[in-house]
Amino acid sequence: MDVYRSRCCANRVRWHWVGAWCVAAVVGATAGIHRHALLAAEPVRSRFFYNDDGDRTVFLLKGPFQRRQMHYPVDVLVGTGVTTLVFCANMGSDQAYYPSKVASSLGWREVENTRRNPRYTYFNRLREIGEMLRQEKIDLLGTVMRRAQQQGLEFVPSLRMNDTHFLNKEPPRVHPLTGEFWMKNQDLTINGGALDFSHQKVRDYRLGQIRELIEGYATDGFEMDFSRQPTLFPVGTGRDNSNLVTQMVRQARRWLDARIEGDGHRRFLIVRVPHTLDLCQHYGFDVGGWMKENLVDYLVPASPDRYFQFDIPLVEFLELAQRTGSACRVIAGPDSYRATPSMYRAGMSNYYTMGQRDTYLFNFFAARAEPRNYYPFDDADYALLRDLKSPLTLWGRPKHFLPAGWFPGRGLKLAAAGQPYHVDLYVGDDLPLARRENILKTARLQLVVSQLPAQASLRVRLNDQLLPAASLVRDVDQFQFSLLHILPVQGPNRVSVTASQIDAAASAAVTRVELLVDYDLLGVASEPTTSSTSDP
Repeated sequence: MDVYRSRCCANRVRWHWVGAWCVAAVVGATAGIHRHALLAAEPVRSRFFYNDDGDRTVFLLKGPFQRRQMHYPVDVLVGTGVTTLVFCANMGSDQAYYPSKVASSLGWREVENTRRNPRYTYFNRLREIGEMLRQEKIDLLGTVMRRAQQQGLEFVPSLRMNDTHFLNKEPPRVHPLTGEFWMKNQDLTINGGALDFSHQKVRDYRLGQIRELIEGYATDGFEMDFSRQPTLFPVGTGRDNSNLVTQMVRQARRWLDARIEGDGHRRFLIVRVPHTLDLCQHYGFDVGGWMKENLVDYLVPASPDRYFQFDIPLVEFLELAQRTGSACRVIAGPDSYRATPSMYRAGMSNYYTMGQRDTYLFNFFAARAEPRNYYPFDDADYALLRDLKSPLTLWGRPKHFLPAGWFPGRGLKLAAAGQPYHVDLYVGDDLPLARRENILKTARLQLVVSQLPAQASLRVRLNDQLLPAASLVRDVDQFQFSLLHILPVQGPNRVSVTASQIDAAASAAVTRVELLVDYDLLGVASEPTTSSTSDP
């Protein structure tokens, strides 16, 4: 972590691709030098990115449309730790929240499920709101951008490079989210309808959107979101076509640098990608090449599904940045579905310990159980936004850790008695330190083991240390260990489970492993203790 911190803070000259046009080579080089001078002069501060997909600003709110509601995405963040609003520029990839000359406008056509039909309440307002925005000449994206500037938030338009929500629930020809480009170019698709980026026409279409967004709305930066969804090429051809994606990333970088040269204001490029390097290579995202060319300022490995992820392997991305000599910052971008505040805190604690220095929230609204109140946030939301800002704000806050891939559910079969079975658990908090500082209130390791014979006993080891039977409380298939003297280390841990008996006719399995931690910053000892350190 210290190596990564010093590497990111070091001032270094960063050179970028200066363009394929020989006439513009000198101008491109001058712009690059100017940008590098800005980078050297301005240390990169930690940022807290909040990604808003924008639809709650339009048709999910009830009652008559009010202009003030276009301020809500900004206003609800004022006073929190969020520094940067990342706002989707389109509904999906192809219906623009701004007066685009390239993409379709919002609700550009009438279809059955945008009419007032009780079967399609989710989209009933899409067409009417789109029509109203066009008639009143309202630039929704520009309105949000200007409000962010007024309230002191950085603003970043985001383009989902190949969003396929229009392929869900309804056929794309009648889906309200389908764009006009798709309707006219159905022969340029793969996998049931996703646009195929091996075609120049498709890439030019996206580049046209990127250019108008950077030139018109990228006040502080721009985001290319390849994680919603990552399939750009026919199956098995991603690696062979990676140069085509890199060309698009280079071009976005050129347009951002041109704006930097124009007004001297530094602008950054964020790229969201699949959550492992192997998947990036599979889909055609040459992350290492981008880092070598210093094309990307922030790389966001993003969740593979909607559920919150505790285990995005940031280290492999951070090590790649170090090997390539890049100053690119790496941030985990987990989705949020059904994550509790304690899960959020645990996941972010993990990622800070792995080495990230910034924070990125995606689909934050999805963390709540139904019904969801999108705006305003509730008190728990605001407390969480404060907590997630840094390791400092997370210290001493309750957390709920789960193993890699075990949320929302998974099983580990216990096939034989007397045989240990292992589950890896990453813990970002330094629990031994918390105990030494006398603030560790509780640490409980909880397991659920199904189909275990009632008379069977269970031996559980934490990093090869046997947890004492005296610390166990069993309730049928639930096993809870109070961790007193044996604590997880900060970082990777291993939980080993051994059953004394297995019913051959049943399928015994560990279906839940979790660590719940709570603190008391006032101290938990009954008698005052003397600290080894004192404040000046």
